[in-house]
Parts: sequence; structure tokens; C-alpha cells
Amino acid sequence: MINEAICAIATPPGTSALGIIRVSGSNIKKLLSPIFSKRLKDRAAILTDIYDGSELIDNVISIYYASPRSYTGEDIIEIICHGNQIILNTIIQLLNKCGVRTAEPGEFTKRAFFNNKLSLVQAEAVADLISASNKKALTAANNSLSGKFLNEINSICEDILRIRSEVESIINFPEDDDAPILNQKKLLKNIVNILSNLESLINNSEQGMALNVRPSYAVIGKPNSGKSSFINNLLRTDASIVTSKKGTTRDSITYELTVDDMVINIIDTAGIHATDDEIEREGISRSLKSASSSDNIIYLIDDTVGLTLEDQAFIKDNNFSNYILVFNKIDLTKNSPEIVTGAPRSVYVSAKTGDGMNLIKEVIKDSYQCADTSENIFLARNRHLQHLRDGQAYLFNSKHLINEDAFDLLAEDLRLAHLAISAIIGQNPTEDLLNEIFTSFCIGK
Repeated sequence: MINEAICAIATPPGTSALGIIRVSGSNIKKLLSPIFSKRLKDRAAILTDIYDGSELIDNVISIYYASPRSYTGEDIIEIICHGNQIILNTIIQLLNKCGVRTAEPGEFTKRAFFNNKLSLVQAEAVADLISASNKKALTAANNSLSGKFLNEINSICEDILRIRSEVESIINFPEDDDAPILNQKKLLKNIVNILSNLESLINNSEQGMALNVRPSYAVIGKPNSGKSSFINNLLRTDASIVTSKKGTTRDSITYELTVDDMVINIIDTAGIHATDDEIEREGISRSLKSASSSDNIIYLIDDTVGLTLEDQAFIKDNNFSNYILVFNKIDLTKNSPEIVTGAPRSVYVSAKTGDGMNLIKEVIKDSYQCADTSENIFLARNRHLQHLRDGQAYLFNSKHLINEDAFDLLAEDLRLAHLAISAIIGQNPTEDLLNEIFTSFCIGK
């Protein structure tokens, strides 16, 4: 049930200074009062102990938000405890004993939507804000969350409704003296204005959708060219296994890498070479799939061997386009770390010593420079663009019906245009749509 109390850990797994647990439901202040050593007050941070019977679990800060002035619109309690996973899990178990069930992914935001605290667009923007991979994506998500996108959609819907009202009045009351006289030229002008605003909204949304895609880089090369060492150096951790034995990496493994104010995916792949080993062949096949689906390729070369005819043939045969050549092991060849411009660019590094590795991040930043974008971009999704384009198509068609006196058909196209565009903000959403949106959220949000 929607008023059933729910709880979840709202901070990432692992050890940290602080951890946060969120609880939402009806009358949860009374329900949970036995576990706190002090009485909670609305919108006040209270330093209190949490007890399971007589057993002290932790000294925490608890904040109570009374309905409806809360994120979900229900009563909410946020518990800020020490960031030990054992403490967090123990508190969750205690809450479960008190009758508070563990929340499903996105359930807090789903309740905010059902309680009219957020529109569907704003609810989606919450997830996009959390997963934004660069500053412009962050700005776009905040634009959606603050209501700018919602206001644009509502404005277009209101304009369509005004025209619908005028057309349907003539259809329903053709002989009524109070019915408006249809001015075809004015009607066409109004539809053209809506289409112009809609085109601008689509353009801004397309820019925002491009920002919503995290760029990926596949690291490709022969065995022992130093791919795993290269990735470990970039990540500053022993993420990939490094040995002198060929074929150590058998699968494609994706890692997150932060480059200044941008997050990218970097993929470690199996070494490319001729082999009779069935497992290695499967790993190589996956390497090629990773390369074909990535935005960019880092082709790693052992600088003691250099770029061979075999390498060149491999690059050509697989139609690599967006790639850079990275010559590794300059600690052995005594070459200097540098970027050599050309098509493609070449970078000389040593993954072992770290020389030149800073140049890789420079190349990544250069290859993923977001184009100048409007301050009014929104972090749109596929469904938003589809609804906008559907509405645009109906409005285009309605233009041709104005001079044909086909008022019934004109009214129907205007109705369908309004229906398509208003679906973006969650008017009459299906259960499947809501499940698709909210199950993509992290638990605790």
C-alpha cells in the first residue's frame, strides 16, 4: 500500500564517516519513538541514541519532516549515523522489526510523484541528477528538476488547449450566437507559433539527451602491450590483473574514470592475437564488440615493437574511426612523453612509471568537448523526444486541415497533439511506464 512505511540506506555501500537512512510513511514519528532516546521535533536535528530494547546501536542525528512538507509528501525521518555498514544494516533490521519494510528502488520518488510533490519529468530528473556525468549534464538535470522543462511543456499544452476550445466550440455549437467565428488565418498563425516553440524545445531536448550519454573508451591492443597496467595507472588502483603471461584478461571489464569534471567509462579488453584457445577467442570476440560499441578507442602499442603492419591491418579491417594510438613502455625505449598530432593522434607514455599518463587525460578531454549549449537545455530522455515529435507531427497535419473546413479532423489532430505532449509530464501514465522509470533509481531515492 502507498501509506505503508518504508526505509532504505540512502548512502553508497562501504565504510565512510557518515551513513544516512531514510524512512517514509504515515505517523512514523509515533511508530518509531521507542527506538530513540529523545523526542523528535519537526524539521529539527536531534542528537539521540538509537536502542534495540536495552541495546545501544549508535548515537545519531535524526531529523523529522512532518507531512506534507517533506520530499515524499508523507512523514519522513532521516537518520544520520556512523558510516559503518554493520551499523546501517542493524538499524534497517530494527526498523523492519518495527513494521517498516525495505523500500523498492525509486520508491521514495515514486511516492513524491503520487503525492504531487514532483511531476513525472521532475522525478526522472532526480535520477538524471544523481547519474550526471559532467557539469553541463548537471545543469541540464537541474533545469528539469527546477521546473523549467515542465513550464515549457505546460505552456505548449495550454496554447493547444486554447485552439482546441475554439475549434470544438464551433463543432458543438455551430448555430450559437456566442460561438466564436473561426478566423482561419489567425488559427494558422497560432499553430505555426506553437510549432516554432515546439521545435526550439525539441532542439534543447536533443542537446540534453546527448549530455545524458556517458562516453566510453575501449582499450584495445595485443597481449602484453600493457593494457591492464595502463588502466590501473589511470584509475590509481589495481583494478585489472597484471602479469607477464599472455591472455591474462579474458573478458571486457568496464570501470568508471573521473577526468576533471567529467565521468567516463573505460573498458579493459582481452588482448588481440591469433589463438586456438576457445576461451581466449571468446574474449577477443568480446573485445571487438566493446570496440564497436564504444565512442572512442585507445589502441595500445608496445613501443619496443612499434606499430606493425598487423596492427594497421587490424585497425583497417575493423573499421576503427575514433581512435588514438598510445605507445606504451617508453621507459624501455627512452622516448619522451608527448602528444604527436596527426590522424590519428599518437601519445607516448609509460604505464609503469606514469610518465605521460597525464597526456591521456588531456586527449580524453579534447575528444569529448561538449559543444556550446544553451543555458535552457534539459536532460531529456527518449520518451520525451518521442512524445514531442508525435505532437509535432499531429500539429503539422492540423495545418493542412484548416483551409479544408474539416473541423472534426482538425479537432482530433489537436486532441492527439495535446495527448502526446502532456504524456511527458505524466498525465494518465501506464503502470508499465512508471515501473520502467522508477525501478531504474537507486534504492533510497
